[in-house]
Amino acid sequence: MFPKSTSRLLVGALAASVSLGAFADGDDEHDHEGEHFDIGVWNDNGILRTGGWDHDEEALEVADLRVFEAEFGEDPVFPFATDEPGLGGVAADLGLAEGSTLTLNMASGLGAWNGSGFSYDTGATLSAQYGPTTVDTNAGGSLDFLVTEDYDLHPIWSIDENAGDGAYLIELTASMDGLQTSESFWVVFNLGLDHEDYEASVEWVEGNLVPTPAALPALGLAFLAGRRRRA
Repeated sequence: MFPKSTSRLLVGALAASVSLGAFADGDDEHDHEGEHFDIGVWNDNGILRTGGWDHDEEALEVADLRVFEAEFGEDPVFPFATDEPGLGGVAADLGLAEGSTLTLNMASGLGAWNGSGFSYDTGATLSAQYGPTTVDTNAGGSLDFLVTEDYDLHPIWSIDENAGDGAYLIELTASMDGLQTSESFWVVFNLGLDHEDYEASVEWVEGNLVPTPAALPALGLAFLAGRRRRA
């Protein structure tokens, strides 16, 4: 794993050297090709939910998304780190108060794809750093993010340099004072695995960890429709 001094350098270096790329706008969350959304946390009548935020469109392209994808090594200078997924949105569109604090909570435990599921005896550790705070999958922990009018915030995710090629899984929740904590959501990180095998791991998470989604409350959908674009 990167030492803390190296991780601090990555915050600036990755921001300068990792291009954000174009995100696909497909409506099918199972059509993964290019759909690497940022985590868009929104307020549904006092309950936090997660969706897929697209900064190119300035919109929550997928209202209910609980599995996110990321690739280690998109910048070859940092093969074991990435700044995706980020946390983003327009506060007014997502029903969040400017100046409030949004917290991502990392559960302990790192899953590694074994071809038919995820095992948790990997011996590897994945960490996330934002500002002066670092949390990891050994102990879990929380990262705080300030909600501004239009925010695009990216922690640095890194994994042990001795981790083997594969897909790695972490579990998160989002919380904020005065609102109900979100249901669990997951990020599947790809470390050198071929595309087909990686997508099989993502589909396994979608099929086995995410319950069949109930219809979002009508008021919640109306809220999103009315605020999809800023005035």
